[in-house]
Amino acid sequence: MSQQDLGALLADVKAARGWSFEAMSRACGGVPTGKRLFQLVNSPLKNFPDPDTIRGLQRATGASTTEIVMAAARSLGLEVADTDPDALHVPGISHAPDPAREALLALGREVAALAEAASSSPVRSARGRRKPTDLPSNWQDLAAYQGPEEHLRREDEWGARGEESQG
Repeated sequence: MSQQDLGALLADVKAARGWSFEAMSRACGGVPTGKRLFQLVNSPLKNFPDPDTIRGLQRATGASTTEIVMAAARSLGLEVADTDPDALHVPGISHAPDPAREALLALGREVAALAEAASSSPVRSARGRRKPTDLPSNWQDLAAYQGPEEHLRREDEWGARGEESQG
């Protein structure tokens, strides 16, 4: 259903299910009417559908509100994409409490601001030294250290004796 205008989306669903416009209207819950569905499929869209019409179309087509709205926008001549390159999908976030979602948005804005600042000028410490802003390509390997652990055993022994390492 992606990249279709509203008329094409509705025509495809109508054809796939073998519905008449009246049968499709009943599947919508009565809104929009069969006559209005005929217009939506066969005539250029002049106005954005009202919320009741969008809900009815959603019910009959099984498409999400976003898909219906995007298809209607395409019908009105607006160029819209299915995905926003700046969008980040966090599964389950719609069930999180409002403060948690707001915190995540605030964090996202901060990360975007830091990324913008890093791309425009080097980040410097209080002493004027350049701070690294990029992680090495193998950062995951470095974070999951798998090397020798003899030094940890020695530190435990020294700690048991009340000594400290000289490093």
